[in-house]
Amino acid sequence: MVQPAKIIESDTGAAFGCIVDNLNMLGACLSFDTGTVAALPDKFDLTFDNCHTLWSCRVIWRDNNVERVGITWLKAA
Repeated sequence: MVQPAKIIESDTGAAFGCIVDNLNMLGACLSFDTGTVAALPDKFDLTFDNCHTLWSCRVIWRDNNVERVGITWLKAA
């Protein structure tokens, strides 16, 4: 299942839209518009419900060629 989400940078509060797929208990794969992966910090919060719930995440792999990252969950923020 694919669904939209938003990344919130913990330090700056900057937000990036993304598409989440391969969502499971261990993490997910996120897809972005061009140029976002390079600017993405290693740790950030992810929300599926417009910031009502935040999930702390850590990037475990990056693919700059197709603008995708793999994440793992740290804990509910």
